[in-house]
Amino acid sequence: MSFQTRLVPFAFAAVSLFCIPVFADGNPKSSNVGEATAPTASSTAVDHWETAMALVRYGDSKQDALAMIAAARIMKEVGDSPSKAAVVKGSGQTTSADKKTDTLTVEAILARAKQYAGDRKDLVALAEDAARVGGRGAVHGPGRKSTLVYRGTQDVYQVAFRGGEPAIVFAAGDGDSDLDLYVYDENENLICSDTDLTDRMLCRWSPRWTGQFTIKVKNLGMANYYTIVHN
Repeated sequence: MSFQTRLVPFAFAAVSLFCIPVFADGNPKSSNVGEATAPTASSTAVDHWETAMALVRYGDSKQDALAMIAAARIMKEVGDSPSKAAVVKGSGQTTSADKKTDTLTVEAILARAKQYAGDRKDLVALAEDAARVGGRGAVHGPGRKSTLVYRGTQDVYQVAFRGGEPAIVFAAGDGDSDLDLYVYDENENLICSDTDLTDRMLCRWSPRWTGQFTIKVKNLGMANYYTIVHN
């Protein structure tokens, strides 16, 4: 066998070696989650949205106009942009629940604030002032989407998160049913879940590398109009 003939198998093996996919730790099913990382401006923005939604829930339960106004101001200050999450699967049904509307917009929140204010002209004036405050616009803030999930169904999204930075997904419903949240990486590993008995859900993790994640919002009760926010 000539030297040139012996060289061919070696060259083929070398090329094959460089064609093997390289994973974060050598495991093709490796979980894309690492150690906690420092907050970023985008992850902090999602935290602020969570605070605003908590104020809305409190304001509605106590009919507290000030809490609602504070929530609306936070939402305007933080801003948002249309979510870039790709919808893999939606409820896709038509029921009377289609008549539900989004109760978590700034306009809807301030409308209820005025209702709770009653004869308090000072609070009504604060609500009207908050409505006039300019928002940061559609190019700022975290990705946000509001949609209706029907009884016994789930919505499935895919969105990319950056490696080495905190990733946050927050969702809040209209209070009419229990919603559960699940996050999977591209290797189908369950990264995070929030399955308590409410429709307020939060998942927080730090991806080791930039990659696609699958987000599932499962409805365990009647139709629920929810808002999902992510960085």
